[in-house]
Amino acid sequence: MTLAARNTIAIVICGVLLIAFGSMAWLASLGKSATVDEPGNLVSGWTQVQYGDFRFNCEDPALFKTIVGLGLPADLFHIDRQSPQWQSLLVNADQRAPLAVQALYHTPGLDADAVLRAEHFRMTFIGMLLGIVIAWWAWRLAGPVAAIFATAAFCFDPNFLAHAPLVKNDVLQALPLVLFAAAVWMFGERATLVRFAAICLFMALAILVKFSGFLTLPILALSLLARSFIPLPWPIGKFIASNLKKRLTFSTAVFLGSVALMWFAIWAGYNFRFLPDRNSSAQYDWVDPLKYYANHAAFAESAHPFAMTSDEIENFRAHWHSPLGARVILFANAHHLFPQSYLVGLLRIIADSQSRTAFLCGKSSVAGWWYYFPLAMLFKTPAATLVGLLGVCAILLPRLRRFSLTNAWPLTAAALLPIVWMAVAMHSNVNVGIRHILPVYPALFIFLGVAAAAAFNSAKRPARFAVGILAISLAAESVLAFPNFIPFFNVFVGGYRGGFHLLSESNLDWGQDLPALAAWQSENRNRPLYLMYWGSADPRYYGIHYVNLPGSNAGPDETAPGPGQPVFAISAVVLTNPFSLSSQKDFFDSIFRKPPIAILNGSIYVYDSP
Repeated sequence: MTLAARNTIAIVICGVLLIAFGSMAWLASLGKSATVDEPGNLVSGWTQVQYGDFRFNCEDPALFKTIVGLGLPADLFHIDRQSPQWQSLLVNADQRAPLAVQALYHTPGLDADAVLRAEHFRMTFIGMLLGIVIAWWAWRLAGPVAAIFATAAFCFDPNFLAHAPLVKNDVLQALPLVLFAAAVWMFGERATLVRFAAICLFMALAILVKFSGFLTLPILALSLLARSFIPLPWPIGKFIASNLKKRLTFSTAVFLGSVALMWFAIWAGYNFRFLPDRNSSAQYDWVDPLKYYANHAAFAESAHPFAMTSDEIENFRAHWHSPLGARVILFANAHHLFPQSYLVGLLRIIADSQSRTAFLCGKSSVAGWWYYFPLAMLFKTPAATLVGLLGVCAILLPRLRRFSLTNAWPLTAAALLPIVWMAVAMHSNVNVGIRHILPVYPALFIFLGVAAAAAFNSAKRPARFAVGILAISLAAESVLAFPNFIPFFNVFVGGYRGGFHLLSESNLDWGQDLPALAAWQSENRNRPLYLMYWGSADPRYYGIHYVNLPGSNAGPDETAPGPGQPVFAISAVVLTNPFSLSSQKDFFDSIFRKPPIAILNGSIYVYDSP
């Protein structure tokens, strides 16, 4: 078989894998309700595109909302921009949630699920583009076989299958980040103006899709520093940086130039406008963002955060002094150094990083654990991928002494993004979901692809057999998880039943299973339903009849239960939330005396009345 024929077959196989990925991800999303953030993201994208107003959901940068809102009909939602609720978004950003639910689920004649299906299709396509980039990089490193196996590792990863279709920026951000890392790698091989422009473009995209994209700046700095100290000539256009001084000088100029272009790109993303609304001179009230920051600091510094009283929080705020980061943001606002919506969103994101309720292995914390994300990867990465990674590491570690200087730059360029991203995540107090470290995975998939190609091309039957078994096992574990990819946990920890005791929130329950609850109720019509729902979707949209329990996020409910023995449907997140468990201890103690009578897709637990 000719080389061209082999390459063609490899391209076809990668294409089939990516189509399978897109089909599984999108089809899995069809039977789900909106996850917690999706209504707000959808409505904010539409309002930004239609009105040129950046106030709605300022915690996500402008480009993400533009991608969401482009192509949506101009008359999709009916929002009164003169209403007190709309105007209050400049005072309290948290008012966006009820506005979004009202717009998505209570606009006359609007089919909310049809709108979500269309958005999920668009987002799934972007996820497929990420798979193409992974295949390209693996191919460039080790040929077509590496591309096939790297693509397979990506396409059958339940975490990407779960999050790719969602109206969320976790998978979306991974695309420019991987392209950024690839551009840095190529720039270190030969510096050209086109490659520098690619670095800046992908940095800008990452920063304007999610605030964590700012990590591209230290990653670029470390990459340029590493390339400068690697004692190999660095081609720069027609010149050669042959010594350390020349390489450091050039690297410094490149970094400073990229910082300047990032500043310009942020302004461009907000249409070079400081104010949130193009048709109004109204500005944000900074009292609420600072109060939001102080509240998070109060929980972070408390010795008993889950038992704090409102008086204790008020007393903390009265003596609280804004930290350096907040003062820098206020300075930037006062001097119009960045768009105001960007600064308010950045301040709220920094506040979130101070404290956030987290759950790990039966324990709760507001400060998280440094080992949260390594354990999350062990629990939620498919078994075959874990075995493959451990096997490759066991084989390669003894061979590190054969490390060649010529491989120093490719390895550095590929490794810095996942290493820095993981290090920052482990230092962060935001321990709520593996979705926050999805940018780490593409490098692992490429690594697996290169290793699998080496094993497959060795012509050794045991090596080929092992690679084949792992590939089949990976596909089987992911297909068996369909369509419940969000609560996926690998077979080593017992699937979602075991995962319930290990992780929570977007790892398990993101409010996505109201259709399953509606189906259960239709089969048990004689059982009045008491509901404690954690999510943003509206149960009434799915025809669910219920009475809200204290702490439920569901909309207005029935005033009284019907006849029959009642049942209690409780979101999995609530069952792992220390605030709920402590405030309603007697209720939960009585509920837990019996096992659940039904577990709906791992995210909603149904109990008989005590």
